[in-house]
Amino acid sequence: MKINATYLNGCPLNQISQLADSQFNTIIATFIGIDSLGNGVVDGAMGSYKPAQWINPLRIAKKSLLFSIGGEAATPASLECLFQGPASTELNPSIYGNFLKMIRQVLNGGPITLKTASGVDYPTDYGMGFNGIDFDLENFQSYSGGISSNLWADRLSQLNLQLRKDLPAGTLITHAPQTPYMLSSTRWPGANGGNPLALYTRMMQSSGDAIDWLNVQIYNQNNFSNTDMLATTLKALLQDWSQMAKTSAAKIVITVPFANNQCGSGYISPEMLTAALASLTPTTAARGFNGWAYNASNTVTPSWDQQFTQLNS
Repeated sequence: MKINATYLNGCPLNQISQLADSQFNTIIATFIGIDSLGNGVVDGAMGSYKPAQWINPLRIAKKSLLFSIGGEAATPASLECLFQGPASTELNPSIYGNFLKMIRQVLNGGPITLKTASGVDYPTDYGMGFNGIDFDLENFQSYSGGISSNLWADRLSQLNLQLRKDLPAGTLITHAPQTPYMLSSTRWPGANGGNPLALYTRMMQSSGDAIDWLNVQIYNQNNFSNTDMLATTLKALLQDWSQMAKTSAAKIVITVPFANNQCGSGYISPEMLTAALASLTPTTAARGFNGWAYNASNTVTPSWDQQFTQLNS
């Protein structure tokens, strides 16, 4: 299935009927973090008082619904507790057990008690539940190479593979890396090949079969001054990097901001995206498209869900 996705970074109850009727087939709600014991900490739409009010209509409308773990503020230290020690790639059975229990509970839906950012118990209800999880990890300091990069690539691989074993069959597992975690930072944004030491290159080589797709963020890193620059970056991701990572372009979902005020840099118009993709060969077709965030979907005409549908056709 082609992915036609959007993130929810709030709880748009007054827009939920419109979202249910939209051509988006995949919705990713933000965010759940974890504390030092592996318990869930809620934020954004995931911390709304009555999330079942938006979860249930979307599930009834046959949308695939994922929840995002991490977020802009997430760092490697956020996940350190899951492992046996500072240099270990082995999962800590107790902490990972709590983490897995939390994920299963949220996926299953219904009543659950998580934590607020201040550590207070937060009883909530996730209604009909979710179809999967999306790891949004944006603050790795050594994403482009070196020992730290390799350590975290191996740790994430171990986590991916273990979750694939422990979660029900059919559970979606995705990641949302920024582009420099995949391409050479020294050649960004004009990269024409992947960096073999990049964190997500090594991770996909080790655990790519456990991942359904990557929501690759091509924004908040640089501006694209022209279509050729964007096309070069997309070719690097969809062709050169996918070959190096021993995967395919079908594992990549191109993720864009829906408006200038949704990002610090890197906004591209639908027209620029369409033109850049038209210059690529059919063998470099992505799995689909994703956008941050739904509350800005109607800033263009046709709306972004319709734009994605046309690009996916």
